[in-house]
Amino acid sequence: MEFPAAILFDLDGVLLDTEPLLADAWCETAKEYNHFLSKDKLLELKGRRRRDCAKKVQKWINKENSIEKLLIIQKAKVDKQLSKAKPFKGAIDLINFCLNSKLPIALVTSSSSESFKIKSSANPWLNLFSTKILGDDKFISSGKPSPDPYLRALKLLDVDPKKTWVIEDSYAGSVSGLKAECNLLFFSKDIEILNKLINEFTQEKIQKINELSEIIYYLKLYKGF
Repeated sequence: MEFPAAILFDLDGVLLDTEPLLADAWCETAKEYNHFLSKDKLLELKGRRRRDCAKKVQKWINKENSIEKLLIIQKAKVDKQLSKAKPFKGAIDLINFCLNSKLPIALVTSSSSESFKIKSSANPWLNLFSTKILGDDKFISSGKPSPDPYLRALKLLDVDPKKTWVIEDSYAGSVSGLKAECNLLFFSKDIEILNKLINEFTQEKIQKINELSEIIYYLKLYKGF
């Protein structure tokens, strides 16, 4: 990978440590229907929009209940938790480094406007992003793993996808970025998903990172700092 034209950030599981909170909320929602969500099922939900998650959960619980009812139950369980979400180590430093370096950035998340408002009220630094693609963006027909969210960000920033870095932690989000022809920094310890992505896409476009601070190191290295 060369020095990026832009960096596109996922939110949940990349900047904010919210994935356990979201998983718990879906588990508790499924329990209302006496259904247990396995680890594999929770991984399928990771990175997707709430409504897309609800469609999957509805199918798994095999009930006639409406998706709207599922969303109401899940929202009541998750809203209390989201305000507790904390940033991952190095997240704020990385955003500030990009801004100080005048490197274009965008937030590309499956979170809805309402959900983002809750998260950003507890983490106001998220408003440093002037370009935000949210899950209910009216210009997006399909959420992750569709490339639509990242294609929207690329269009707004007017950058070359082949020179753009996407930071993702989920399979759905990673596929979304790679289908948009971006390069992936995979911020996860899930080697099984990493290997799956490498088998499905070009390995040269994928790099695993363990800490967000590594990205600052790479950026400084490319710039000769």
